[in-house]
Amino acid sequence: MFKKISYIFVFAFCGSLLRLGLTAMTSHHLTTILLINVAGSFLLAFISKSLPTLIPLSEAAMAGLTVGLVGSFTTFSTFSMDVVHLLQQGAMGLALTYWLASLLLGCGAAVLGFRSSARVTEGA
Repeated sequence: MFKKISYIFVFAFCGSLLRLGLTAMTSHHLTTILLINVAGSFLLAFISKSLPTLIPLSEAAMAGLTVGLVGSFTTFSTFSMDVVHLLQQGAMGLALTYWLASLLLGCGAAVLGFRSSARVTEGA
C-alpha cells in the first residue's frame, strides 16, 4: 500500500505542475481548462487500456499514472467552479456551451483514447 501511495504522490506532483505550467502560459482560462480536461480524458482511456498490454506495470505504477498523473492534471473541480461563476455572472450561454463542450469533447476524447489504444495493442 505504501508503494501505491508513493507512486500516486510522485505522479500527482508531476501532473499538478504540468497543469500549473499550462494554465500559467495563457490568459484564456476556460479554453485551457477545457483542453486540459479533454487531453486528460484521452490519456486516461489510452493509458488504462494500452499500457498494461504493452509494458508490464505494477498495480502501484498504474495507480500512479492514472490516479496520480492524469487525476491531478485534469480538474473537474475547476471546471465545476467555472460553470458556477459563469452562471453567477449571468453568462448562461457561455456556461452552457462550456459545460456541453467539456462533456462531449471529454467523452469523445475518451472514446478516441480507447480506440487508439486498441490499434496500438493489436499486435501486442
